[in-house]
Amino acid sequence: MNAFALPVLLLGMVADGGVETKFVDSGVTARVGGYRPVRAEMKAEIEGVTKAPEGLAAPKYGKLSFGDKSYLFILDEPAEGEAKLFVDTNADGDLTNDEATVWKAEKRGELTMHNGSAKVDLGDGKVGAINMYRFDPKDPAREQLKETLLYYGDFGYEISFKLDDQPYSTFVSGAIADKTPLTIDRNGDGRISPKREVARIGAPFNFTGTTYQLTFKDGALSLDKAAEELPMTPLPPNLAIGQKAIEFAAEDMQGNKIEFPKTFAGKIVMLDFWATWCGPCIGEIPHMKEAYEAHHEKGFEILGVSFDAADMAEKVTAFTKEKEMPWAQIYEGKLWDTTLGETYDVSGIPFVLLVDGDTGEILATARELRGPGLKEFVGKKLEEKGK
Repeated sequence: MNAFALPVLLLGMVADGGVETKFVDSGVTARVGGYRPVRAEMKAEIEGVTKAPEGLAAPKYGKLSFGDKSYLFILDEPAEGEAKLFVDTNADGDLTNDEATVWKAEKRGELTMHNGSAKVDLGDGKVGAINMYRFDPKDPAREQLKETLLYYGDFGYEISFKLDDQPYSTFVSGAIADKTPLTIDRNGDGRISPKREVARIGAPFNFTGTTYQLTFKDGALSLDKAAEELPMTPLPPNLAIGQKAIEFAAEDMQGNKIEFPKTFAGKIVMLDFWATWCGPCIGEIPHMKEAYEAHHEKGFEILGVSFDAADMAEKVTAFTKEKEMPWAQIYEGKLWDTTLGETYDVSGIPFVLLVDGDTGEILATARELRGPGLKEFVGKKLEEKGK
């Protein structure tokens, strides 16, 4: 079920709630599908360093923290020569007796970015991989990160448990703590819905009909039925290619009634969730206009769903006129609480689907519908439909 093979160390079964926790020393970032970097601010000196490497030219000091564990580091960035990073991986205050930290320079035009990694002693016989990076302090676009090292844990835990006798397994990147989010693939489609498939440790959730709560206490994770009862969270819709788009009735900004997808019978329609404040959405408009101008007469339509705030109808209208976007728009003024956004489980924009107006079948998703190749792609889909 998984493409990654990771080394794991079984810590054992936690009796309460039947939660099984396995420590994973590296590669968890890939398993959870990304990482959330933490800022380590650097300064000219720091308490706790008992011994530093010799010959430092321009040292800066900081601290990396994972749960209740902290590791001091020294970043030496001389005006001339190679930058070096030292991490107190065994947390003894001596930065001369640790396994060497990897710290590599990567040229990006006139600027230099650094990436590195280390293995830190987490206690109880566990050693975990961590990753670090730093943008060029001379980068004017990242002035706020001039004195910052960014880091995240690549170690973590595989967590297995049952909800109403249904088995689930998930991963936590870095240390387990209260309020840590757990991604739970409820429908087994390999994708995670941030709204409908994430539970937080310490907070009640209902994914199967029973309200549960995961609790982290004294270094152990347990699962129990929650005192508070919640309604069951709906499953995420399956919006993969070949599936049927969700039907809906709405009214556009001109007062026209829309029955999706029936209103677009005989055509193909791009359903576009966007907002005037969304930079990536705006970046796609030229490609959409190009495809629309080339193929509208052949049966290509676009239906926009605005994620703009309340009392912005006039701004949305002015914006679409200025950008020469002639297609219909649905606007509620509810930002992320837009009704169709909830229906389609939209957690990030731009969010787009290409739908056959006759069958309601999803023909393409964002992977195929973004960038300069849109016009050509839409043309091929119209040809397949006999247009």
